[in-house]
Amino acid sequence: MAGGKKQTRRTPAKRPPGPKPAPATPKKTQAQRLEEARRARARKSRNIRLGIAGGAVLVAGLLVANTLGNKSDTNALRRRLTAGTCTFDTRSDRTSAGTAKHVAPAGYEVDPPAGGNHDPVAPGAGTFTEATAPSDQRIVHALEHGYIAVWHQPGLDEAAMATLTNAVDAYRRDVLVVPRASLSGQVALTAWGERLLCPTVETGPIQEFIDAYANKGPERIEHPPV
Repeated sequence: MAGGKKQTRRTPAKRPPGPKPAPATPKKTQAQRLEEARRARARKSRNIRLGIAGGAVLVAGLLVANTLGNKSDTNALRRRLTAGTCTFDTRSDRTSAGTAKHVAPAGYEVDPPAGGNHDPVAPGAGTFTEATAPSDQRIVHALEHGYIAVWHQPGLDEAAMATLTNAVDAYRRDVLVVPRASLSGQVALTAWGERLLCPTVETGPIQEFIDAYANKGPERIEHPPV
């Protein structure tokens, strides 16, 4: 046409091709599903076994550490108890099981006694004379209740007796102070299954022993104040 502009046809821009559709996942066969389930069970079982084994190792390690710690503490205590002239041992007479242990024996092989069959009636704490002292059989029952027997030679000189009295004064509710003519040294202390034998009165070991073993008998009984 005259005077008119020739119109040009624009070619539309090509769009980039879209992502190709993912190929269809093939369906698993029953055998494959069963195999996957078996493997999952095996992994779970293995993880459980590993967890149990790891826990057992941890518990065993803690038990060993605790045992070693207790042994170390016991050895340290014994070194303190025997740092002076005192000796320490764990001698005691055999104790029957059940109610048979409450049958008082005629006497004890270990002197002073630290355990064994005993009288059914236990005394409480106190300071006794030769005339008022409970029998060995009753004192051993007191040891079972966590009391400490503080044995001393009768007629101990005034200075030694004062030192002993001062050493145990803070523990009056936990101790029986009893004279004993058969002692080879000035003083001895017995708890259930534990003994401290001292040629002279030594405050440090005496108090260490009471601190360690008071209220630690096989039968925990409340110790009333005295």
